[in-house]
Amino acid sequence: MGDDQTPLTGHGLVLVRGSAAASARWVRRGLAAVRVCPLQGWTGVCLAEDRARAVAPYDVGLEILAARHVPTRHRPAIGLFVIDGCAVVTVQARGWRLEQRWLVWEPGRGVRRTPDLPALPAALVVDVAGARSRTTPAEVTEHFADPGGEPLDVLVGLMRLLGLPGEELLRDGADESHLRVDPSPRSIAAFDALVAEESAHRAEQDL
Repeated sequence: MGDDQTPLTGHGLVLVRGSAAASARWVRRGLAAVRVCPLQGWTGVCLAEDRARAVAPYDVGLEILAARHVPTRHRPAIGLFVIDGCAVVTVQARGWRLEQRWLVWEPGRGVRRTPDLPALPAALVVDVAGARSRTTPAEVTEHFADPGGEPLDVLVGLMRLLGLPGEELLRDGADESHLRVDPSPRSIAAFDALVAEESAHRAEQDL
């Protein structure tokens, strides 16, 4: 896919459970402007702007959306992103214990180890997608074993393998027909204050 076809917001999509209206209330407590899109069995969340509203370096929209914790009532959740030239898949499973798992695929290399991030097993991807009747963990593992291709195509291939909706949203982003939700000023101010406090604390320790 050529750069001229990449949306200004990049390629990123989070699929969550629950209605678009309920999801809108949740994403308003975040740091980035998004659009929420009702899909078959899921709600899609895409960036409406490429930059988050927080102070740098926490203003990269795709990174903020990828790392965003999803509340229990909206899980399981699946995230698909192209970040720094890699295909990134995240999963937050159902249940009270919040743990986000990650899979990073790099062109020419395949799946990349991420020691600082909990690894995402293929079986969990299949289970969270509700795709046991159409594919297997072995097929998902095989899909990512090929180091050839482009990150976006790898993600789209996974969506088709799992039967997930929202391929157009991942490719093209969400247009203005979908509900836009801007983050609340209170959420942004609280986050920026926390970052400033932690920065000041680190500066004191360095003295």
